[in-house]
Amino acid sequence: MPQPLFMGARVSDMSAEYRYKIVMLGDGAVGKTAMTTRFTQNHFDSDYKRTIGSDFAIKRLHIEDIDTQVTLQVWDLAGQPRFESVRQGFYRGSRGGLLLYDVTRRRTFLNVDTWKEEAFSNLQNEIPLVLVANKVDLKESRVVTTEEGEKYAKKNGFIYVESSALTGENVEEAYSTLCKRMIEDAKESTQTKVM
Repeated sequence: MPQPLFMGARVSDMSAEYRYKIVMLGDGAVGKTAMTTRFTQNHFDSDYKRTIGSDFAIKRLHIEDIDTQVTLQVWDLAGQPRFESVRQGFYRGSRGGLLLYDVTRRRTFLNVDTWKEEAFSNLQNEIPLVLVANKVDLKESRVVTTEEGEKYAKKNGFIYVESSALTGENVEEAYSTLCKRMIEDAKESTQTKVM
């Protein structure tokens, strides 16, 4: 089984620095690899190869409004059903995730519940998730509305973001929003333990 490089601990109270492992969830070809590449390398390639099993990247992020450094280990999990057994070990240690669907393919939206359940089941815990409506640059082909995405996110207590890995729209926002939620959860957990 693969081991996470780091879990989700606050490194230092003085520097307000966190390290988290997160997972990219969603059907094949929804844009998980493209979004990860846009976030970590500020690059978009129109010809991505299918992810086999998983891939990961690391990015250090400064969240200005809370003056915090976060180092993210982003695990991009293969979306095809045949990789389900391979994916199981890659969830270990995850503290959050981005749950993507392609706004031009309704089936990918209908499958987000399955992805949520797979993650929670493998982690034996609920983690913060950001629901990402990806490929919003394809306005003419869009079939899943903003309202549908927002309704699903609200029902499940998720944050909702619309993004485009092609243009970079809201890509960094999706990750930074997730970071803020994970930091809030870590602080609440620490306060609960102290009480």
